[in-house]
Amino acid sequence: MPLETIEIPRLTIQVRGPMHIGTGFARGLVNRTVVKGRDGLVYIPGSALKGKVRSACEALACLYKLGECNAPHPQQMAADHNKCLVCRIFGAPGRGSSLRWQAAHLTKDWVDALRPEPKKRSAWGQTTTRTQVQLSRTRGLAAEARLFTSEFTAEGLTFEAEPALTGRLWLTPLGAVEGSGAVYYELILLLAGLKLVGTLGGGSSRGAGECTITLPDTVTVGGQQIQVDHQLEHIGMLDLYPEETEVQP
Repeated sequence: MPLETIEIPRLTIQVRGPMHIGTGFARGLVNRTVVKGRDGLVYIPGSALKGKVRSACEALACLYKLGECNAPHPQQMAADHNKCLVCRIFGAPGRGSSLRWQAAHLTKDWVDALRPEPKKRSAWGQTTTRTQVQLSRTRGLAAEARLFTSEFTAEGLTFEAEPALTGRLWLTPLGAVEGSGAVYYELILLLAGLKLVGTLGGGSSRGAGECTITLPDTVTVGGQQIQVDHQLEHIGMLDLYPEETEVQP
């Protein structure tokens, strides 16, 4: 079980609809604002991406019966974090992860389109606002006097993270694969989780944040280039992971 350096050199995120990754603060008449960088442009924080990918990986772990680990409540998480595939990638209480998730920023084409005058911080048309009403889920009705205004990014924006992820990861080779290149359980789950993410930010139940993440052709593991498709071809073998952990010391 080697500890290897890992790098995902690039991720492209195509957001088809409006997206709301909130700051938690209001501004003027807008009750819920979206995150922006120092340059005034919207972006996708690495932490937001990591959280969505972890949720996707937890769903896959449940599908392939890799054990129950119900984050973020410590008392409901796996007792042995070293054997939990999700915890090994993303960390757990008392066991951090060395993987660093980078923010995704607007592509150059979109920056040029939204900011025709580079020296100005203002960006034309990158966000819109919507006035919404809070819903009472118990009654199934709109709540009285509960109007609020939310800020969303414009539709159709494209973001890139380069590099997208760097760090070190303990890798478990898939023993059933012989002579066709190294395949690792952690890498299969991580890449499949990235492919599974379909929304980012809040308001997905209202149709916000629909997106597609495009992976690079290769990732770097221990200084070697590994084909992404070759890892994903073995996703059906994830259910063998519990047997691998039983034989390991």
